[in-house]
Amino acid sequence: MVIIPAKGAKEWLGFHPWTFCSQERRGRDELQRRRKAPAMSIQAIARALCSRARLVSARWMPEGGGLNGWLSEQKRCMSTVYAKPILATTQGKLKDVEVKVTNFEREDKGIAILAGDIFDVPIRPDIVHRVVRWQLAKRREGNHSTKGISQVRGTGKKPGPQKGSGRARHGSLRGPQFRKGATQHGPKPRSHEIGLQKQVRRLGLKVALSARAAEGKLKVFDNIQPPSHRTGDMEQLIAGIDGCKKVLFVDEAEKVNAPLCQATGNLFYANVLPAKGLNVYSILQHDTLVMSIGAIRRIEERLHTPINR
Repeated sequence: MVIIPAKGAKEWLGFHPWTFCSQERRGRDELQRRRKAPAMSIQAIARALCSRARLVSARWMPEGGGLNGWLSEQKRCMSTVYAKPILATTQGKLKDVEVKVTNFEREDKGIAILAGDIFDVPIRPDIVHRVVRWQLAKRREGNHSTKGISQVRGTGKKPGPQKGSGRARHGSLRGPQFRKGATQHGPKPRSHEIGLQKQVRRLGLKVALSARAAEGKLKVFDNIQPPSHRTGDMEQLIAGIDGCKKVLFVDEAEKVNAPLCQATGNLFYANVLPAKGLNVYSILQHDTLVMSIGAIRRIEERLHTPINR
């Protein structure tokens, strides 16, 4: 049985086709009488359909191209989106980086030279990912704990006879199948730390610093001692930094800068770290990194120290 839909068939064939049904339901003579049109064979309808398809193809497709030509024409007409490179093409050449030194008042304090093997390494997202995973796993406390059958409170008496009661056999009411019973195979305190080589950790910090330097989001101050400990004044100073949404201040002091912490304590988008506490995850959480000259020299000294194996 072959059924050709009546809707739209006239536009394809140029005339209304026959709709063929099974011979048991309706004969060809009855169809011819009702439609008042000459009967057509299946082969004739197929030939008409193919001819109509070729005509439509020649009308809407480029000459001599057929389907391949039509696809080529569509590709040619499609607009191409060009991605603007974020980082400069000279990034990652391990060359020393020159940055402008300023302060909170945006005064020019000269130029600082940053080590190229720290602030101009190739960007490696895979290394950054590994270091962040290591950091987040290491900081987990892992103090989750559950009680086993020997730790839960309850009697140790056998609840019933082994045989003869018709019920299930049990040896203790402290089992995991009872209410207030033990937890079977539950978590115990453990360390979630994963292994990562020291040179990979160092490389991750170098990549994070290089990315901020290449983006122009690394600001170098001669010192980050705020002129005032008031939060309102600090808010205005941070607003003066171009394109700053969340800022991380890094100081050279062994401990965090107390006046700076007092000024930024109520600002959710500002945080303070000493140079020895600078890490990859904290850099990624802030779009702008403000470091003092002393903090940069401490970081360079830290990353140039040979690894003790």
